[in-house]
Amino acid sequence: MATPTAPSEEKNLLHYASILWRRKWTIALCLVVAVVVTVLFDSHRTKKYSATATMQLLSQNISLSTGLTTPLTPTDIATAIQLVQSTEVRARVSISLGTIAPVPAVSQVGVTEVLSVSVTDASPALAAQTANLYVNSYIHYTTERFNSQIAQQEAILRAQIQSYEAQVKTLEQEIASTPANSSALTGLNSQLQQLSGTLQSANLQLNQLAVAQTQASNGAVLVSPAITPKSPSSPQPLTDALIALVFGAILGCALALLFDFLDDRIRTKEQLLSSAGGLPLLGEIPQFDDWKDVPENTLISVLRPNSQASEAYRSLRTSIQFIGFDTDRTKVIQITSPTEGDGKTTTAANLAVTMAMSGARVALVSCDLRRPSLHNYFGVDNLHGLSTVLSSTDAIDDVVVTPTEFPTLKLIPSGPIPPNPSELLGSRNASQLFELLRGQVDIILIDSPPVLPVTDAVVLAQVADAVVLIAHAGETHGRDVAHALQLLSGVDASLEGTVLNGIELQGGRYRYRYSRYRYSYRASPYSANTVLRK
Repeated sequence: MATPTAPSEEKNLLHYASILWRRKWTIALCLVVAVVVTVLFDSHRTKKYSATATMQLLSQNISLSTGLTTPLTPTDIATAIQLVQSTEVRARVSISLGTIAPVPAVSQVGVTEVLSVSVTDASPALAAQTANLYVNSYIHYTTERFNSQIAQQEAILRAQIQSYEAQVKTLEQEIASTPANSSALTGLNSQLQQLSGTLQSANLQLNQLAVAQTQASNGAVLVSPAITPKSPSSPQPLTDALIALVFGAILGCALALLFDFLDDRIRTKEQLLSSAGGLPLLGEIPQFDDWKDVPENTLISVLRPNSQASEAYRSLRTSIQFIGFDTDRTKVIQITSPTEGDGKTTTAANLAVTMAMSGARVALVSCDLRRPSLHNYFGVDNLHGLSTVLSSTDAIDDVVVTPTEFPTLKLIPSGPIPPNPSELLGSRNASQLFELLRGQVDIILIDSPPVLPVTDAVVLAQVADAVVLIAHAGETHGRDVAHALQLLSGVDASLEGTVLNGIELQGGRYRYRYSRYRYSYRASPYSANTVLRK
């Protein structure tokens, strides 16, 4: 019975699979580079041809007792492989070729006594010739060596036989001259008998050597000669490309995992919660394909009120309403982000209109005095706005814009870019402006500059009642979130939560997530409806 996969193991597998899919272009690049480099390298390599000759080893191990050959041992086969590649045999082949012979590749064929001798060379004919020469040279070398050993043993035996025969002749002469009744005659006959046996044994060994020389003169026999190859053994573009493909895939996956380990960009709510030190997640705004057809600076909550993104903004509106305040005093909520491009302005604009559509009186203030874009969402000019009010050029009522579609929304554009944004936002006029707005609306939303590039967001955080930090999935770095929160905490900003923007839909639908707060009922400051509160 198969063991079911544990949920944690399945989660890990899905996690790694998602990493590889997210980094698929890294893997694809490694595959392409590996294959292309291999093909180009093969195209410039010299073609090599391999020819193989085979020979069967013969035992030259002679038993002096029987005069018969004994079977080859694994040591004998290993020794034969080394001898084929030895300097002596290679020198013989080189002499025959008239040039230095390439070193052969020698291996045992299975568990047999057959050796294959392969030679690789740029010339197919030379490869075949050299392989055959190695086999023939080995046979000649072992034959000469064996005959030399036999000759040496024969010489030793003949010398011994000659000595034994001389000793026998001497004993026979002594026996012939010794009287028949002499007591020494018995000893002399015993010596003669013993010496005659030794002489006979030596003659037998000499005869056995002669037989052995005819039986095992060769150390091997040629089984199949090498023939001239028709196609090169290397390079092999198809095989090399397949190997490169596997290597590229392994390298690509390894790099994908390494890059993901080194990349601290936030992609999941868990990563955002970790980077934000446990600061609650107020909402997740999905990214979906329909946004490709939506013009820039479009209020998706208005254009497609039934879309998943619009529903996400309504859920975010509810989460912000759930933020507990101790009084019914109108609250100033600052919408900011660690860096540019995280979607803070889009979030502020859609959140404002979503609140206005629920009947709340909302003031949306563009406090990004360096790179303003909020006015583009509502199609108004930016000739007058917050900067002209704070510099005492215009009155607040002169710059407030109330969109026709949202009569309960007061929009204050940023106005012309001033030379001193931080000083204006931290001025007494700014504090007085927000106090004035508190008496006119239910909630004030601030589209703030990003925290890290400039100090404007930190200055605004000192007048805001709550700060919401926007992070963009796949773009915002965790270290930037942590740094931004550290800067905001340095001025005792009221950090209420985070929003993860641009998440990928799971299973083709938006998965609703709820705030961690416990709720009770109270009258909403935004409308006559009843809402929940901490």
